[in-house]
Amino acid sequence: MQNSSGFVGHDWLIRASPRMARPDPAACPTHRRTAMRPLLVAEPAVPFHPTPREEFGFGPLFTALDLWEHDHWSVERVREELRNTRSPFRGWGSPVHPAHLAWTAHALERYVAARAREQASATEAGLPPTSPVKQPWTWRTRRTVAPDARGARQYEHTLWGRMYASDDGSVRDLWLPSLSRAKTGRPDAELGAVVQVMASGAPTPRRKARSEPPSDATISTRPPGLVRVFDIGCADGSVERLLSEGPVEARQRFETHAVPAFLAATTGTGTQPGESCVDCKATAGCADLKRAPLLWGGRPPAPARKRRSVSAWDLRLHAECPAQYHLVRRLHLNDLSTEGRGAQRGRAVDAWLDARHAERPVQGCRDRAIPALAAVRARTGLDDASAGEAAGMLAEHRLLCPLNGLGADEQVLVQHRVTAYVPELDVIVLAVPDLVYTHRGRWIWRETKTSARPLWERRSLLSTYPQLALGVLLFQAGALGDDPRRSWVELEHLREGHGESRLERIDPGRAEIVDEARAVIAELAQPLLDDTTYEPRTGRHCHGCQARTWCRPGTAYVTDHPRPEGPDAQTPTRGDVAADD
Repeated sequence: MQNSSGFVGHDWLIRASPRMARPDPAACPTHRRTAMRPLLVAEPAVPFHPTPREEFGFGPLFTALDLWEHDHWSVERVREELRNTRSPFRGWGSPVHPAHLAWTAHALERYVAARAREQASATEAGLPPTSPVKQPWTWRTRRTVAPDARGARQYEHTLWGRMYASDDGSVRDLWLPSLSRAKTGRPDAELGAVVQVMASGAPTPRRKARSEPPSDATISTRPPGLVRVFDIGCADGSVERLLSEGPVEARQRFETHAVPAFLAATTGTGTQPGESCVDCKATAGCADLKRAPLLWGGRPPAPARKRRSVSAWDLRLHAECPAQYHLVRRLHLNDLSTEGRGAQRGRAVDAWLDARHAERPVQGCRDRAIPALAAVRARTGLDDASAGEAAGMLAEHRLLCPLNGLGADEQVLVQHRVTAYVPELDVIVLAVPDLVYTHRGRWIWRETKTSARPLWERRSLLSTYPQLALGVLLFQAGALGDDPRRSWVELEHLREGHGESRLERIDPGRAEIVDEARAVIAELAQPLLDDTTYEPRTGRHCHGCQARTWCRPGTAYVTDHPRPEGPDAQTPTRGDVAADD
């Protein structure tokens, strides 16, 4: 079947995973609808390009657990295999970063210990032990001749995680790993999708991508009387039991919560450009995704890479340390280290202003009372010193607030995502300014930064804050507004002291500003796009790196260079926050 909207293939199979039932306000409806139809493929076809490093955080861990659970290797033997790996782990996938391998060994030990603790508790409670299940459970309907209202003739519901069952089949367990601490809860729709497959699904052999499933329905010869779902934190080994119930309750949970979510996902229309564009089949034919060829004049990497996203945070993090970018931004590893005081204060101020600016009707902060120290401390959870600094910055903002005197008919968008596609690089550019708003036909992009120090006059604003440079280029490309000559990019630089804050304006319609913005972004983006190894680059940022626990050079640097004392000595963990934020 040829589809005029950029697809070929068939849409009669709908494959539903629990992730598709999870609420996600940033997800694109068209992406979700097409992603749930695996036999529908993009036209023209998207070529496969391997990644130079493994980009699925749990991939090596699941391979390690397979060796322990199914091949009966000892934990020490698996750890030795991890230590000796210099390429893809056990020959699967892409080469694994050394720090990723170290994280895997760390997570493996915590997982094994957590399983032993839980099984001991289950035995004390009179429950039978559960053993690993090699083939994942799937719940599949019989294929019909005529399609239903959604064009589907067959449904296939899948699971992800580590699966276990008792020898008599009466108990089924699912363990869902989290990268940091164990989650204490998951959305009702997601859990409804999970327990239905656990209660009614059957072990199913894995198939090749885009291959058709058998036409018959799955049959569970030994349906369980109890299904249990656990969440485990790979950083600390914490475990949370999310639910424990029988098949009747599981079916009710599925019909009440998961079915409406799946119906919405399979029939969703419209588009919402953003992170979804990276994996979307509809990108080639999407009229709502802004094309921005030669946005900064970048060079396509060789060899070619799969489509990816780039943000100002990515650029700053990679420039600081390529390993940190790979481990924290791409893999989302987290050692649960405490964020620096300056970063905590900056996020508290951002959250406070976002809440104020999102209120309707729009009201400028000049017309609001100065926040009291006690109120700031209670609402943000900051310590006394940080709360005092935040209160001073919020007081400074009152006179700089962009909503002061703004007309009721103007648009005000808080944390609005701006997206563009650079076709020659196959890159999705993502930006989330603190505020974008209109003023008499002019679009204005406002970034707010908090700092304990004044702006450094010897470095340009675009170099200091690459998100401003990216804003200039996105205005120039028409990703926001129609005419960059009628637009502004603003930096609101907040400090605690009275009269010390500044508001700087940048004109994206000036050719010299655009040239500088292109140079700034090109200097940061090209090394990121070309990188294939993500080697560590040590420095003061190592003190605040969320992946330092597993990075040998970073750990050595911190040992040799103790953190200096001071209220703003800690480096923030996010790359889109300045070092003094």
